[in-house]
Amino acid sequence: MAYVALYRAYRPQKFCEVVGQQHIVKTLQNAIKLNKVAHAYLFCGPRGTGKTTLAKIMAKALNCENGPTIEPCDECEICKGIQKGTMADVVEIDAASNNGADDIRALRDSVKYLPSVGKYKVYIIDEVHMLSNAAFNALLKTLEEPPKHVIFILATTEPYKLPNTILSRCQRFDFQSLSIEDLVKRLKIVTQEEHLKITEEAIFQIASSAEGGMRDALSLLDQTVSFSVNEEITLEDVLAVSGNVSYKQLCLLLTSCLDSDGTKALQVLDQVLKEGKEIPRIINDLILFLRDVLLYKNQAMLEDKMEYHQEDFKIFCNRIMKSIVYEWLNLLNDTNNNMRFSTQKRAYLELALLKMSDCKVNEEISLLERIEQLEHTIDMLASHPHEEEVPKPIEISIPTKEEIKQMEQPKPVELPKSIEIPKEDEIQIEEVEEILNTASKNRKVELQGIWKKISEDYSGVFIAQILVAGEIVAVNEDKMVVVLNDLGFCNRLMRYENFVKLIEIFDNYSSGIKDYICLPKGIWNKIKVDYKSKYSQENPKVTLDKIAIGVLRRKEPTPQDETDLEYLYEYIDKEKIEILED
Repeated sequence: MAYVALYRAYRPQKFCEVVGQQHIVKTLQNAIKLNKVAHAYLFCGPRGTGKTTLAKIMAKALNCENGPTIEPCDECEICKGIQKGTMADVVEIDAASNNGADDIRALRDSVKYLPSVGKYKVYIIDEVHMLSNAAFNALLKTLEEPPKHVIFILATTEPYKLPNTILSRCQRFDFQSLSIEDLVKRLKIVTQEEHLKITEEAIFQIASSAEGGMRDALSLLDQTVSFSVNEEITLEDVLAVSGNVSYKQLCLLLTSCLDSDGTKALQVLDQVLKEGKEIPRIINDLILFLRDVLLYKNQAMLEDKMEYHQEDFKIFCNRIMKSIVYEWLNLLNDTNNNMRFSTQKRAYLELALLKMSDCKVNEEISLLERIEQLEHTIDMLASHPHEEEVPKPIEISIPTKEEIKQMEQPKPVELPKSIEIPKEDEIQIEEVEEILNTASKNRKVELQGIWKKISEDYSGVFIAQILVAGEIVAVNEDKMVVVLNDLGFCNRLMRYENFVKLIEIFDNYSSGIKDYICLPKGIWNKIKVDYKSKYSQENPKVTLDKIAIGVLRRKEPTPQDETDLEYLYEYIDKEKIEILED
């Protein structure tokens, strides 16, 4: 007997054997049970998800000798005939090759005849979107009012191509892509029935490569069995057949980019290409890998993938920041779009990897991490004011997932309880009130025009990047109010030395800005609500309610302050920065 492909040998023959479409199975069974079977159904969804299979099971359930029943017996002559395709009352039509009006007219003429053996004549039209307009028009009347013994089941992967007149005459069922868990369970059953030895990683890779289609998964398994020469099918066998890149190679490639080691990244890429991997598939796998990184960092793992449990994957996720992932995804997507019209696909991918290695975001995030560590040391000094010896700096280790999440969420700076700042050392509401009452819309638009220029021209100046990340909310003749997400960033920009640098930058664009106030977003929301509730044409000069802003007032350093700062920075440079650089 000729060999039967796995996807044909293990096609479900009963409702209970269908994987992953329980919402459709339950609806069809209830329709049969309550005698509310419709005259026309539309099964639509991705390939290999069970549309034609469910149509045949539905035909079995309606025509079974024990039926109509919610579960066909699969033993009577009618069920066996439908399974083999020899049952005259169940007609399966391929619309791709029978898409003319004459074919549909022939079908329409045969509809009026009663079923010869079963209780219903079931017409299964596969890939129905391939019918011509004339064929659809010929089908309309019959589809709307067929004889009581006729049921139409239309199947398609592209329902948007069907005319609305057809869609409105059918009960529509949308088939879903199968989850990796459902695919893995089914693959394990098949491998046990076939007495195949296969590793867990190989099964997960097959399920992942199938992209939600059971037929694709079984076909890939069938192909891998033929390819493998070992007693046990391994991950390498599956990767060789599917053309995918292993997550270990992807992790090594992206780690090289994260370390700004472009040479190593190109060497890894060269090795992958020598294994016969296609460049579009490599880019696709890189994008999916970075997508998994984002899901892991956000604790939103939608599926239990094998890589989530790998130590090297966890280390990579803890090292990389979200900003870098977003930048890389945009870069890879642009590369994928651009190389469609080029014959030099490898050159495009190599260029993308070099850009990822030299990405400015890497430097900015590295600087941000360094500042965070320095701030931590300063907080330690402030919390130990009575100790004679400076506490020993904490050695830096790879942060955990929880620490990464806390670092990326903006939160207000909490000053030690032992330090109390007098109210007069904070920005007062009257200073904000003055700018709001004298603000000019034209000045605001004018300043917003140079905001992007500052971002581009001073991409390497960290305080400038912090400033342009904020929102200009009010500008008068020579002052402005900028809103930032974080109170710590507000206080940082209000420092005298940073104020001097930023004013110099503004002078380069002849902006006329001589002073500014930074406000945290939460405080600004309260001020905005208060201002809008009081402002009117009769009262253009608003008096705001007294609230504590929390932003420290800028003051020029005294000689004593400079001495203290030099001591602090000397300690940080010699002790802390050496550890950071190591």
